Amino acid sequence: MIRKVSVSLILLSLVGIVLTGSNAVFTSTSSNGANTFSTGTVVISTAPASAFITFSAMAPGDVVTAPLTVTNGGTMQLRYAVTSASTENTLAAQLDLTIKDGVTTCSNAGFGASGTVRYGPGDLGSTAGVNVIGDAAQGVQAGDRTLDVAASEILCFQVSLPLSAGNASQGVTTTATFAFNAEQTANNP
Repeated sequence: MIRKVSVSLILLSLVGIVLTGSNAVFTSTSSNGANTFSTGTVVISTAPASAFITFSAMAPGDVVTAPLTVTNGGTMQLRYAVTSASTENTLAAQLDLTIKDGVTTCSNAGFGASGTVRYGPGDLGSTAGVNVIGDAAQGVQAGDRTLDVAASEILCFQVSLPLSAGNASQGVTTTATFAFNAEQTANNP
Protein backbone atom coordinates (compact mmCIF):
# COMPACT_ATOMS: atom_id res chain seq x y z
CA MET A 1 0.00 0.00 0.00
CA ILE A 2 2.87 2.32 0.74
CA ARG A 3 4.15 1.58 -2.67
CA LYS A 4 0.86 2.55 -4.27
CA VAL A 5 0.76 5.76 -2.27
CA SER A 6 4.39 6.54 -3.18
CA VAL A 7 3.76 5.89 -6.85
CA SER A 8 0.58 7.96 -6.68
CA LEU A 9 2.43 10.84 -4.97
CA ILE A 10 5.22 10.71 -7.53
CA LEU A 11 2.68 10.80 -10.40
CA LEU A 12 0.83 13.71 -8.84
CA SER A 13 4.12 15.56 -8.35
CA LEU A 14 5.05 15.05 -12.02
CA VAL A 15 1.61 16.24 -13.18
CA GLY A 16 2.03 19.33 -10.99
CA ILE A 17 5.43 20.09 -12.50
CA VAL A 18 4.10 19.65 -16.06
CA LEU A 19 1.09 21.87 -15.36
CA THR A 20 3.22 24.52 -13.70
CA GLY A 21 5.81 24.39 -16.55
CA SER A 22 3.20 24.86 -19.30
CA ASN A 23 2.32 28.35 -17.97
CA ALA A 24 5.78 29.72 -18.78
CA VAL A 25 5.67 30.39 -22.59
CA PHE A 26 8.04 32.79 -24.35
CA THR A 27 6.48 34.71 -27.24
CA SER A 28 7.53 37.37 -29.73
CA THR A 29 5.91 39.26 -32.58
CA SER A 30 7.23 41.50 -35.31
CA SER A 31 5.32 43.74 -37.68
CA ASN A 32 6.51 45.14 -40.97
CA GLY A 33 4.26 48.03 -42.04
CA ALA A 34 4.23 50.63 -44.79
CA ASN A 35 4.19 48.11 -47.67
CA THR A 36 2.75 50.38 -50.36
CA PHE A 37 1.66 49.38 -53.84
CA SER A 38 0.72 51.73 -56.67
CA THR A 39 0.00 51.30 -60.33
CA GLY A 40 1.81 52.93 -63.20
CA THR A 41 0.29 55.16 -65.84
CA VAL A 42 0.22 55.12 -69.63
CA VAL A 43 -0.07 58.71 -70.90
CA ILE A 44 0.60 59.67 -74.51
CA SER A 45 0.39 63.22 -75.83
CA THR A 46 1.09 65.06 -79.05
CA ALA A 47 2.27 68.60 -79.66
CA PRO A 48 0.75 70.52 -81.12
CA ALA A 49 -2.47 68.99 -79.83
CA SER A 50 -4.57 69.85 -82.89
CA ALA A 51 -4.48 71.03 -86.53
CA PHE A 52 -0.73 70.66 -87.03
CA ILE A 53 -0.91 69.99 -90.78
CA THR A 54 -3.41 71.87 -92.97
CA PHE A 55 -3.60 73.32 -96.47
CA SER A 56 -6.35 75.51 -97.98
CA ALA A 57 -7.04 75.83 -101.72
CA MET A 58 -4.80 72.87 -102.51
CA ALA A 59 -4.10 72.25 -106.19
CA PRO A 60 -2.74 69.10 -107.83
CA GLY A 61 1.01 69.01 -107.20
CA ASP A 62 0.85 70.87 -103.84
CA VAL A 63 2.68 69.43 -100.84
CA VAL A 64 2.58 70.32 -97.14
CA THR A 65 4.99 69.01 -94.48
CA ALA A 66 4.85 69.44 -90.69
CA PRO A 67 6.35 67.88 -87.54
CA LEU A 68 4.41 66.35 -84.67
CA THR A 69 6.03 65.52 -81.33
CA VAL A 70 4.79 62.36 -79.57
CA THR A 71 5.58 62.16 -75.83
CA ASN A 72 5.30 59.48 -73.14
CA GLY A 73 4.11 61.42 -70.09
CA GLY A 74 3.31 58.34 -68.02
CA THR A 75 5.33 56.24 -65.60
CA MET A 76 5.58 53.12 -67.78
CA GLN A 77 7.14 52.31 -71.12
CA LEU A 78 4.46 52.34 -73.81
CA ARG A 79 3.92 51.31 -77.39
CA TYR A 80 1.58 53.13 -79.70
CA ALA A 81 -0.17 52.90 -83.04
CA VAL A 82 -1.76 55.64 -85.14
CA THR A 83 -4.98 55.57 -87.14
CA SER A 84 -6.27 58.25 -89.50
CA ALA A 85 -9.97 58.85 -89.97
CA SER A 86 -11.27 61.42 -92.45
CA THR A 87 -14.62 63.12 -92.80
CA GLU A 88 -15.07 61.94 -96.42
CA ASN A 89 -13.49 59.38 -98.73
CA THR A 90 -13.01 60.99 -102.17
CA LEU A 91 -10.36 63.59 -101.36
CA ALA A 92 -8.89 61.50 -98.52
CA ALA A 93 -8.16 58.71 -101.02
CA GLN A 94 -6.53 61.20 -103.42
CA LEU A 95 -4.29 62.83 -100.79
CA ASP A 96 -1.05 60.92 -100.26
CA LEU A 97 0.28 60.78 -96.69
CA THR A 98 3.84 59.82 -95.80
CA ILE A 99 5.08 59.68 -92.20
CA LYS A 100 8.77 59.51 -91.30
CA ASP A 101 10.85 59.61 -88.14
CA GLY A 102 14.45 60.77 -87.91
CA VAL A 103 13.99 63.62 -90.40
CA THR A 104 16.67 66.26 -89.80
CA THR A 105 14.60 69.15 -91.17
CA CYS A 106 10.86 68.53 -91.29
CA SER A 107 9.97 70.79 -94.21
CA ASN A 108 9.00 70.29 -97.85
CA ALA A 109 12.64 70.76 -98.88
CA GLY A 110 14.17 68.63 -96.10
CA PHE A 111 11.67 65.76 -96.08
CA GLY A 112 13.41 63.63 -98.70
CA ALA A 113 16.94 64.16 -97.34
CA SER A 114 16.76 61.96 -94.23
CA GLY A 115 14.60 59.80 -92.01
CA THR A 116 12.86 56.44 -92.13
CA VAL A 117 9.43 55.99 -93.71
CA ARG A 118 6.91 54.59 -91.20
CA TYR A 119 3.87 54.97 -93.48
CA GLY A 120 3.21 55.69 -97.09
CA PRO A 121 2.87 57.07 -99.40
CA GLY A 122 -0.70 55.96 -98.81
CA ASP A 123 -4.20 57.33 -98.38
CA LEU A 124 -4.61 60.16 -95.90
CA GLY A 125 -7.45 58.21 -94.32
CA SER A 126 -11.03 57.10 -94.73
CA THR A 127 -14.29 57.46 -92.85
CA ALA A 128 -13.73 53.93 -91.51
CA GLY A 129 -10.18 54.76 -90.41
CA VAL A 130 -6.82 53.55 -91.70
CA ASN A 131 -3.88 52.19 -89.71
CA VAL A 132 -0.99 54.49 -90.58
CA ILE A 133 1.50 53.36 -87.92
CA GLY A 134 1.22 49.90 -86.38
CA ASP A 135 -2.13 48.52 -85.33
CA ALA A 136 -4.24 49.53 -82.33
CA ALA A 137 -5.05 45.90 -81.49
CA GLN A 138 -3.70 44.91 -78.07
CA GLY A 139 -0.22 43.42 -78.00
CA VAL A 140 2.78 43.82 -80.26
CA GLN A 141 1.81 44.50 -83.86
CA ALA A 142 4.06 45.13 -86.86
CA GLY A 143 4.94 48.82 -87.05
CA ASP A 144 4.01 49.73 -83.45
CA ARG A 145 6.29 52.41 -81.95
CA THR A 146 7.80 52.17 -78.45
CA LEU A 147 8.55 55.11 -76.15
CA ASP A 148 10.36 54.92 -72.82
CA VAL A 149 9.19 56.91 -69.80
CA ALA A 150 9.62 60.67 -70.37
CA ALA A 151 10.82 60.07 -73.94
CA SER A 152 9.50 61.73 -77.06
CA GLU A 153 9.99 61.46 -80.80
CA ILE A 154 9.24 63.72 -83.71
CA LEU A 155 7.22 62.33 -86.57
CA CYS A 156 7.33 64.24 -89.84
CA PHE A 157 4.06 64.17 -91.80
CA GLN A 158 3.84 65.05 -95.48
CA VAL A 159 0.58 65.30 -97.44
CA SER A 160 0.51 65.79 -101.19
CA LEU A 161 -2.17 66.05 -103.83
CA PRO A 162 -0.78 64.24 -106.89
CA LEU A 163 -0.77 65.92 -110.28
CA SER A 164 -3.02 63.08 -111.45
CA ALA A 165 -5.87 64.15 -109.12
CA GLY A 166 -9.00 64.56 -111.22
CA ASN A 167 -11.97 66.90 -111.13
CA ALA A 168 -13.73 64.67 -108.57
CA SER A 169 -11.37 66.17 -105.96
CA GLN A 170 -12.08 69.78 -106.96
CA GLY A 171 -13.87 71.89 -104.33
CA VAL A 172 -13.88 69.05 -101.77
CA THR A 173 -12.86 69.41 -98.12
CA THR A 174 -11.79 66.63 -95.80
CA THR A 175 -10.61 66.73 -92.22
CA ALA A 176 -8.30 64.05 -90.89
CA THR A 177 -8.10 63.01 -87.25
CA PHE A 178 -4.99 61.13 -86.18
CA ALA A 179 -5.67 58.90 -83.16
CA PHE A 180 -2.64 57.85 -81.11
CA ASN A 181 -3.51 54.62 -79.25
CA ALA A 182 -1.04 53.69 -76.50
CA GLU A 183 -0.72 50.65 -74.24
CA GLN A 184 1.77 49.38 -71.67
CA THR A 185 4.60 47.17 -72.85
CA ALA A 186 5.17 45.41 -69.50
CA ASN A 187 3.41 42.04 -69.32
CA ASN A 188 1.72 42.75 -72.66
CA PRO A 189 3.32 40.59 -75.35
